[in-house]
Amino acid sequence: MLGSRAARATLVAFAFVVALLLAAPGGHPATAGQPAAAAQAEPFRLYLGGIARDGAHLSVSISNYSPYQGGALLVSAGDSTSGTASLFGRQYPLTPDGAGGLAGFVGVGTEDPPGPTSLMISVVRSDGAPETVVRTLTVLKTDWTVDYIDLPPGVGDLLDPAIIKAEQDRLNAIYAGVSARAWSGAWRDPLPGPVTAAMVSGYFGEQRSFNGGPVGGHHGGTDFGVPAGTPVYSTNSGVAVLAEGLDVRGNMVIVDHGGGVFSGYAHMQALAVAPGEAVVAGQVIGYAGTTGLSTGPHLHWEMSVAGVLVDGLRWLDGTQGF
Repeated sequence: MLGSRAARATLVAFAFVVALLLAAPGGHPATAGQPAAAAQAEPFRLYLGGIARDGAHLSVSISNYSPYQGGALLVSAGDSTSGTASLFGRQYPLTPDGAGGLAGFVGVGTEDPPGPTSLMISVVRSDGAPETVVRTLTVLKTDWTVDYIDLPPGVGDLLDPAIIKAEQDRLNAIYAGVSARAWSGAWRDPLPGPVTAAMVSGYFGEQRSFNGGPVGGHHGGTDFGVPAGTPVYSTNSGVAVLAEGLDVRGNMVIVDHGGGVFSGYAHMQALAVAPGEAVVAGQVIGYAGTTGLSTGPHLHWEMSVAGVLVDGLRWLDGTQGF
């Protein structure tokens, strides 16, 4: 029995040490021969100083415990009014889900290290009490392809680092925004009919060499080789926050889906929406083309979660659990 004050103090001290060990990155690894997701789903019931382990007090759902580099996951928390999820030191907003809880997406970067890591979910419950849940994810390695691209005369001028940086800085400022949730349901293809591998002319994350130059960087979206004039659809509901011609990405539309999630559609021949216009999933927002840094008609489609570019194709195939 632990009836004495000294015994109770010993138990509390032991629990604190266990909490620190479980909170460390790489804690709670998968058992050999056991699927990582199954091992990570085992419930921790320790609650200490406002830190809950795996839903001891807070109901939390995570769509995917084993995301790939460039992947994403959907986090939900019940009975909460505000909160964030933290992965690799980055904060991801959780916004009201309309049912008394919170939901939000977390992105895994192309350069985030593979292996076990900790996802921290911090919320304010409906009664005003703060609570934090820590879960272990296992990031899976993605083998990035390399594409060697020859640009026609004149187009290569757009590779000027100053031009690229100015445009990327502007997009980064947009992608850092957080608005109320506008997305709902499944994410749809940005082109007519289901997209296929045959339509892909450039994969997300691939590394590139232009005109025989060094290989580097990661392609920030997916390129689809389609005829000029092919209608382009918004992948979910939201608000168009950019619709104009850019130097590198050409004619581009960016849709804010709320909660820090944005989709971008570039190199279009023509635009069909204006900045500030509300759009719904499947609405035509433009037409594929070859404007900006482009060698032929195609759509460049990118997805951003709190400023982290992620693989849009994984949002369509169900492998991320949403």
